[in-house]
Amino acid sequence: MTRSVNDWRRMKVAAVLELVLAGGFLAFWAAFFLTDMVDIADPRLREVYLAFESAFPPADILLAIALASGGIGLLRGKPHGRLLTLAGGGALVFLGLLDVSFNVQQGIYSLGPGEAVLNGAINFACLASGILLIHTIWVVSIKDYDKGGERNRMPARQGR
Repeated sequence: MTRSVNDWRRMKVAAVLELVLAGGFLAFWAAFFLTDMVDIADPRLREVYLAFESAFPPADILLAIALASGGIGLLRGKPHGRLLTLAGGGALVFLGLLDVSFNVQQGIYSLGPGEAVLNGAINFACLASGILLIHTIWVVSIKDYDKGGERNRMPARQGR
């Protein structure tokens, strides 16, 4: 198999992952607002958790749009696909780290196995997906750069 076929497969996997994640974000927020997903008995912690989560819908909807647009762009071979995939990957890592930090500080992981598994899985999915998306675009872009012969060429020195 040639490198370009492998690169196309990598990009296709990244694109499908982005589309699944975008749908997942929208499904999460629909469930969050339409059902009572929060199983926290402590009223103070419940209020803090709901306040924290309630700050995220605009950013998560924008992230879902970026992921979906990036995925569609990758599938169509458009340059903006890579850019939006990188932006979405970075946002996923940021979101994952922010959630982990909050969950550790507020003791969310210690509320019980259900909360620990659910929040842990969401946090892991954000971090792992973000890193995978960034890595995929990085690897394919480096290969594209190498094909052009530009990587090993010294830049022209500017006169004084």
